[in-house]
Amino acid sequence: MRNWLIVVVLVVLTSCSSRPDGVMSQREMRNFLTELHVLEGLIDNDPVISADDRLDVYYYNYLFAKHGITKADFDSSLVYYTKQPKRFERIYAGVIRNLDKLEEDVIAGKYERIIPDSVLRKPEFYNLPALDSMYQFAPDSTRTSLAFAVKNSALMTQDIYHLRFRLRREPADSSEGGYAALRIHYADGKVDSLVHPTYNDSVLRKYHFLFRAKRNLPVDSLSGVLLGAEKVKGKFRVYLDSITLQREYRPFLQDSLRNQLDSVPPVIIAPDTVSLSQPATPTSSKDKIMIRKENE
Repeated sequence: MRNWLIVVVLVVLTSCSSRPDGVMSQREMRNFLTELHVLEGLIDNDPVISADDRLDVYYYNYLFAKHGITKADFDSSLVYYTKQPKRFERIYAGVIRNLDKLEEDVIAGKYERIIPDSVLRKPEFYNLPALDSMYQFAPDSTRTSLAFAVKNSALMTQDIYHLRFRLRREPADSSEGGYAALRIHYADGKVDSLVHPTYNDSVLRKYHFLFRAKRNLPVDSLSGVLLGAEKVKGKFRVYLDSITLQREYRPFLQDSLRNQLDSVPPVIIAPDTVSLSQPATPTSSKDKIMIRKENE
């Protein structure tokens, strides 16, 4: 009888201490809550992140993925431990210890902020105004190529440009060789072009031009045409909508390029190799300016 009672007590204790499926262990909960508080502190103190709800979701989703759980798992764990105050108190005591230790490391200069690649390499998208979002032409409209140009000093090499639109050309539109194009103009006059035919079959088609500025040269401007044709004639029956032009900018890639440029060693001229008291006769006003700057 005594042995039977021992078995019953062990079974009861085991059933009481076992966690339901989807509930994190106390250690997992402690580590997750520690990083959750750090993340919330980062968001609260970063005006860019806190002003954009989409970034909040991105960072929280990354944290869930890092710990291999879902939001439902965390919610279930939170409900489970709040019903057990003593366990929850021990968990939060560990969270506070972790945060205190982290604060000590930051003050001591031991902590270095590490941004995960999934966040670091996240691209940023900017709309580039070029055209209205929709065009619908009457049959008696004058045939037009509907060209556009964008000159923006923010455009950079390695940017990716997205031109999207929906286009329907009816068979009655008898212009020949219909096409759309996107062009990247570089500062040295070189131009890269991406051209695609458009079809006159009454189908409303989606077009997406994806074009990377691959030359290591400054980008001067973008240009393009949506209703180009090799030969314009006959009737004009075209419908256009959902027109967008976006710039995909990758800060991490630009930082890498900038670091490569910064790695070029400067040319240092020893002071005793330059004579400032009796300079050579300048051949131009530019030489005079250079000598004066060195002397200053």
